[in-house]
This record gives sequence, C-alpha cells and structure tokens, in this order.
Amino acid sequence: SEKYGADRVAQIITFTTMASKAAIRDVGRVLEVPLRDTDRLAKLVPVWQGRSKTLEDTIKESQEFREAYESSDEARRLVDVAKTLEGVSRNVSTHAAGVVIAPEPLVRYTPLQYGPGREAVITQYDMKAVGDIGLLKIDFLGLQNLDIIATSLRLIKERRGVEIDIEKIPFDDARTFELLANADTHGVFQLEGAGMRRMLMDMRPQGFEDVSAAVALFRPGPMVNIPAFIARKQGREPIEYMHERLEPILRDTYGVMIYQEQVMMAAREIAGFSLSEADILRAAMGKKDKAKMAKLRTKFIDGAVEREIAKPTAEALFDGIAKFAEYGFNRAHSAAYGVIAYQTAYLKANYPLEYMTALLIHMEGSAERVATAIVDCRLRRIDVLAPDINQSSVDFSMTNSPSPASGVEGRGEGQIRFGLAAIKNVGRHAVESIVAMRDADGPFKSLEDLCERTSAIQDVNRRVLEALVQSGACDSLGERARLIAALDHAVSRAERARRDRESGQTSLLDMVGSPEAEADDYGLTIDVAPMPGDEKLRLEKELLGLYLSDHPLRRISAELARLADTQAVEVTSALQDTEVRVAGLVREVRRVVTRKGQIMAYATLEDLTGSVDVVLFPRVFEQVRLLFEPDKVVVVQGKVDARAGSTRATGSAGAPVEPEMEGEVESASVVADMAWLWDDPDCVPVARRQLVHVRIPSGDAGLAERLESVLARHPGADEVVLHVVVGSREVVVNADRYHVLAGPALIAEIDDLVGQAATRLETVRPKAQANGNGHGRGNGDRGRRG
Repeated sequence: SEKYGADRVAQIITFTTMASKAAIRDVGRVLEVPLRDTDRLAKLVPVWQGRSKTLEDTIKESQEFREAYESSDEARRLVDVAKTLEGVSRNVSTHAAGVVIAPEPLVRYTPLQYGPGREAVITQYDMKAVGDIGLLKIDFLGLQNLDIIATSLRLIKERRGVEIDIEKIPFDDARTFELLANADTHGVFQLEGAGMRRMLMDMRPQGFEDVSAAVALFRPGPMVNIPAFIARKQGREPIEYMHERLEPILRDTYGVMIYQEQVMMAAREIAGFSLSEADILRAAMGKKDKAKMAKLRTKFIDGAVEREIAKPTAEALFDGIAKFAEYGFNRAHSAAYGVIAYQTAYLKANYPLEYMTALLIHMEGSAERVATAIVDCRLRRIDVLAPDINQSSVDFSMTNSPSPASGVEGRGEGQIRFGLAAIKNVGRHAVESIVAMRDADGPFKSLEDLCERTSAIQDVNRRVLEALVQSGACDSLGERARLIAALDHAVSRAERARRDRESGQTSLLDMVGSPEAEADDYGLTIDVAPMPGDEKLRLEKELLGLYLSDHPLRRISAELARLADTQAVEVTSALQDTEVRVAGLVREVRRVVTRKGQIMAYATLEDLTGSVDVVLFPRVFEQVRLLFEPDKVVVVQGKVDARAGSTRATGSAGAPVEPEMEGEVESASVVADMAWLWDDPDCVPVARRQLVHVRIPSGDAGLAERLESVLARHPGADEVVLHVVVGSREVVVNADRYHVLAGPALIAEIDDLVGQAATRLETVRPKAQANGNGHGRGNGDRGRRG
C-alpha cells in the first residue's frame, strides 16, 4: 500500500462454507440436541483424502450412521436440516495470503469492506471474481519457517563466525539427502508430519526434484499416486505413459502426472492448444466444470485427430488427463515450498545445534512442540539444560560446553540452555529486565541478592520469583525446598529495604557497616527436608510444560518398549483401523454419560514422545476404570480411529472443528479394547512381525556377500527388504530367502558393516477386529488389576 497507494491495495475476502461435520454440530446446537449425541453423529462421518464426505454419501456408505439416522426421529431431523446447510457460507474471513492491486482506486472495480476485527480492508468479491474482472491478485505467504532460517543463520554466524547465504547453498548436499531419506524431518518445513515421514522413507529423495514432488504428492487427492510414483522410481513397476508424446513431459515424474503445468503441456503437445486455452482447460478440470470441459473435450479430440492420433485414443487421453488434473498441484508453488523445505533440512543436517536452538526459540509457548523438539535434540546427542538464573538467556540459547554424552563438541553435539521466558508465570518483560541486570551487574549470589536487586523492577513480583524458584532456575542459589521456604521472608525484607532506600532511611548498622547487617540468613538455615525428585518433576511439568531433568517413565522405558509396539507420536490417521499397543502415564480422564445412561471415558496417555488420546467405551471402561487414574502407568491395546479426532480430557472433544481445518488434521485416537497396569503379569509382550529395511550403497562389490553372513548369524521369522542403490535410483528387493531376528544386535551389526545408519525397522500391524465399543476381545479380569 505504501508503493501503490492504500486506496489501490486490499486483501481478499473468503467465504467459509459449512462442511458436513460442522453442519451437524451447528444444527445440533440450535436444535438443542445433547452435545454427546451431536458429537457422536459428527464423528461417524467418514473422512476421505483429508475431507469429510457429504451427508448423502455418509448415509449410503456408513452403516452405523445410517442406523442412527433411521432409528431416531431426532437424529433424522438433525441430519435432514444439516443436509440443506452443506456448502452454505458460514462466515467471512480474510484470505491467508491473497492481495489485490489495482491501477486505479479499488472502489471503481469492487465493493470493499472491513475484514474481521476491522484490521484490514478487504474486497467483497472472492478471489475467483477478482480474477474474472481482471485485477492483479498476488499471494504473499508469511511463514514462521523463514524466521527460523533467519535465526539459524544469525546463530551460526555468532557461534562459528561463518556467514551463510541461504540462497547459495548447494542443492546436492549428501548430509541433507541422508537426513531426508531417513525421514529425520522434525522441524523441517512441509516434511515433518508422520504420514510425510513414512512417504520419505519409502521414496528416499535423491535430488531436489524428488523434494518438490513429495510436497506436491502429499495432499488430499494426489496421495493416490504416491504408491505408483515410488514403485516406478525404485524400479519395482514399469514406467508407462498414456501416449509416447507425453514422455518428455512426464519423464521427471516417472509417468505420473503431478503438476498443473504438466496438464497444460500435455494439452499443447497432444491437441495443439495455445497456452491460454491450456490454462482454461487446467482450471476447468481442476474445478470439475462440466460445461467447460464438454466444450474443451470436443476441441481437444479434434486437435488430437489433426495430429494423427486415433479418436478413441484421443478420448482416452482426455479422460486420463482429466483424472490426473482433478488434483494437480501448481509446480511453481511446489518448487517454492520445496526450496524452503530443502533449506531447513540443510541447516538441520549441517548445523544441528544452531537449527534446533532456533526451532526451540520459535516454539516457545507451545509445550507439546517444545517437548517433541527436545526429544529430537536428545536423539542427536544435544543436551537441553534446565533454566538457570545465572546462565540462561531470555530465549533458548547455546552453551559453549561440550555435551557430556560425547565428551567433545562436534557435529550434532552440544548443549542448549532453557530460556527463562519459557517458564510459565514469569513474563517476557520481567525476564528481559532480570537478564539485563545480571549482565550489567554480575551474577546473582544468593536468594537475598536476587530479591534485593530485582525489588525495583515493577514486573518482578513474588509470583515471578516463586515460578523461578519452583522451576529449578534458582537451584544454583540453594536447595529448592529451602529457597521456597525462605522466599516470603526474603521478598518482605527486600521490599522493606527498597522502601527505606527510596525514603532516605538507613539503619544504624548499615551506616557503620556492621557485619550484623548481613546476619539474616532469610530462613535458609531452617531445617527443611530436600524436595523429593517426584515433586521436582511435577513442578517442571507445571511450569516448563514438560519433564526436562528426567521423566517418570525413563526408568522403565525398556520394559514399556517390550510391552508396546507403537509410540504416541506414531498414532496418526495413517494407522487407521490397525491394532496397536501404547503405553504411558495416565494424564487426564474425562467421564461422560452415554445416551443409554452408561459411563464411558476419554483419557490422555503420555509417553516419552508425546501424548495420545484414548477412547474407552462403556464395556471396556467398566472393566478398567480403576486403572485410569492420573499418574498410573498403563498399557492399552486397541484400534486406531481418526474419526474420533482429538478427545483431550480438557473437554475439547465437543468443540466444533473449523471446516477449513478438517483437511489438515492427521491426529487420531486409540479406541481401547484391553488395558493393563504395566507390571501386571497378564500383560505380556505382543508378537508383531517386523520388516528389516537395509539400504545397500553402490561401489562395494563384496558388501552383499558380507551382509549375507551377518543375516545368517541372526536367524528368526522377520523378513528383510533390500534397498539397492543403482546410480541415481534405488531398487527395492524383497529378500525372501532371508529370515532374521529383528533387534538392536542385528541393526548395530549391519550399520557397522555398511558404515552408516543403513537399517530401519517397520512394524507390521494387523487390522483391528474390534473397536472396543462392547464387542472387543478383552477378558474382564485382565483389565482390573489395580
């Protein structure tokens, strides 16, 4: 607006339409249908390729939904009204990135209005109409990842003295592609979701084109092409083209049409379309505009026949291209996203300490994301140290000390100090003042010193000091329980001294410098028992949002790993309807009464990787209710169900999901079928088949023979899959004649042989036979041991 004038620039309106789930929830609220009944109906709506199916399709395809619809007048009325509201505009909002620029004042082209919150002027025409009237529409997308990159570059310069031009990094970096192929992509733009990581492990990107393709493929719609793309890339399936003339266009994507630009190029090559005609065809196919497609189909076929392509072949080509184009992704968009994804992966692979520090800085305020990042740090031998009043900066910061885990500082090793601003109940301004005072006047020597020096800072009150002490940030000043016991006295004395100074009063002892003036120990010598370890962990969880110094489960992590086959972070929609076992601490439990008057529950289970939601239907909950109490460690077996969505015990299960967000949700719950205490003798390890994936690099002719000897030394029932690197491609071979015992010993020996992390295990989980709603296989006695 500064360049072109505020009257010629505006953001664009968007109309949020009501999807099926949102329609059910809104109508249920208006008709005063009980929340649990509305919520149950909404969760029965299936999600396909990231989008909720329409209510008409749901009635046809979901027996449980159909039964609810037909058996209850209330449910029938709710659904019938909701059907009439599907697709209706629900509210208006501002387009996330769209900006329109006009050559003259915008009021000559489009009506304007204030956006929500009256923060910006927006057009009353949506983005399609704005384009139709000929205005210039540009997307400006602000990404937090750009801030993370900028912070990483600053930290690299500060620590190493190296100034990196992120626009000039090499796009063939071996470490970066090793990181991508191993799906070590937490914190990497666009590539960190659980489903995306699985695709990367299968795809094993070897060039930037693969990264761009991954960004384009992992979206609702194009996902159906992922198996074919990977199989063709790895040589397991022949590369086929709908017509030989399409080979130059689709060669880079192995015959799979991924990008919108490929649709346009195909129309030009096959039917002689101009660029503008090809773009109209692309838009018509993408939006399923039947009227336009009918006209263009005739033109396409006529053009193809003129180029000596048989009419039946031309018709098949049009239909085939239309099928791909329905979900085509803009190549320029994908490449731009791919560049940022590669840049973040490059920084993580080559400068892990700086990148993880930057990531933590920009994740402050989200305890769950910080906890996940800290788990990732520990995997890279980067220690995250507790906050320290004399060592911590305002934000997360790097230390110069080597990691105790390694003894030396090197690539992927080091220490990150927890930032004081990340402590709850402290406040950023208060922390900035404390750090500035410490840096100017020296470290704090005692609790007395801290209270007296900060007494003049308005934002530093007793609540702030208490949070600093309880979180462990003041442990260098004394034992935590004693500091807490002495805090009130210390704060009172410091405040009194401040008032005396301000009023000009000074005690006689102060004037003569008597040592008695320093004799008050602020209660630090009183007989207070040291704070128990469990209490320290509880306060860490409360004030830092996570367990930092230790975790209640770490002491039994090996036993839990034997009993469970799935970690919390792995429970996503990609495991829909599979049987899993999870183990962890019970964090929260919310009991609800069903329509039949029975009690069921939603629980949150936490392990070392994160948390997972567990749904306990009435029959199962009746059997295991004594187990589901806060801080008990349990093992749960059940079915993964993405339809259950997030069922956090905070009560958010009943909150409507914004329709535009439904396509992004990857979370899922475990519908419990059985549960045990972790040390219950009846809870025995579950047998799961494992696939051992081994990557064999090129260039070592004798490696295969030596690998065969290693596999022979570990006989068992698990299968081996070889990923053989041949030039720039990777060929996947199922080594049926090898059956091994998958485990740490085998993995260590193979990795030592190959000289790199060449092995990964894949757990083959069975499809669940029950959903825990009263038809599960649980034995009533097995879940009751308390």
